[in-house]
Amino acid sequence: MSFRLPNLRWPNLRWPDLHWSDLQWPGRRRWARLLLGAVAGGLGGALFAALHLPLPWLIGSLLAVAAMRLAGAPAEAARPARNIGFIVVGGALGLYFTPATAAVLLANMPLLVAAALITIAIGGGLAALLARTGQVDPATAWFASIPGGAADMAMLSEAYGGAGAPVAVAQLLRVVSVVVLVPNLLSLAGLHGDHPQIAASLPFSIPGYAALFAIGLVAALILLRCGLRAGWMLGPLAASAALTASGITLSGVPLWLTAAAQVALGGNLGAGFDRAMLARTRRFIPAALLHVWLLMAGCALAGIGLALLTGKPLGALVLGTAPGGIAEMSLTAKTLGLEVALVVTMQVTRIFLVAALTPPVFRLVHRRRPPGPVPAAGD
Repeated sequence: MSFRLPNLRWPNLRWPDLHWSDLQWPGRRRWARLLLGAVAGGLGGALFAALHLPLPWLIGSLLAVAAMRLAGAPAEAARPARNIGFIVVGGALGLYFTPATAAVLLANMPLLVAAALITIAIGGGLAALLARTGQVDPATAWFASIPGGAADMAMLSEAYGGAGAPVAVAQLLRVVSVVVLVPNLLSLAGLHGDHPQIAASLPFSIPGYAALFAIGLVAALILLRCGLRAGWMLGPLAASAALTASGITLSGVPLWLTAAAQVALGGNLGAGFDRAMLARTRRFIPAALLHVWLLMAGCALAGIGLALLTGKPLGALVLGTAPGGIAEMSLTAKTLGLEVALVVTMQVTRIFLVAALTPPVFRLVHRRRPPGPVPAAGD
């Protein structure tokens, strides 16, 4: 697909069409497309950082790569870079789980479970509305409504007789909308905290970080082997948190390294957009966007209600109940100085409950069984 500038006409002046293919190396090698995506993501992140916007490296990279894709540019993002980014971010977030923090979180386990169940219930409750407004079947609406992984929810939808593409689009729009809007709205509302960025404040040791990275990689591979698709994030997070809670700190994670990881994560989210996808689901997208905004509003109200009931920090609970990805919401908490460990555990609890409850609850509500084997879910 090519990007064309409109012909500009002036007396005796005509500009030729400009094609992105003119800027590519011969043979359209994939590494050139990956390089274009990486450069676009890095420049977008740098621009947002210069403007002092919340979560700049992730959001800037996401929007820059998405804009390139929708303009017809052959920008791509590397899946291995995204996985490495997850290991970096997971290891950094695990450093917030000090022994004292871990004890507090265990005491608040009922809150974590209640917040996750409320978030899932809000998504499930909006499924009927999405089915009507988006003119899709119940299976498609259900798995598009529950905040989970795009690929996993799409596969589950197809396993229960629904469509996969609308589900993937709805899940992608959800994550992107939450990532772009929630950090900015919290920042505008002044919901900042005074918790220091522990990962960046700890001394950085190359041998220590190499060991932390290797341990995180092994933990990720183990979880992936067990069928959990979120293993790239949860494995390093769990390993780093376990070490930190035991009083072992191998190394800090410098800001430049987490910024590079966020560029990789944002670029992969942005690369999920293209003209063909939007063309196939153009009639469904308005309904999906309405659903996402209602889901965000419902989850925000749930977070506010839980904060009033429990006395916990409002910003942390709003992020903990937000229907975004664990990496993005946790990074937002880190950037705004909120309780990272609380946000992380709330998001992780939701991930596991989504994986465990989404298929059986759908079968119970709609009395429908899949025609074949059901794939394992994971955010």
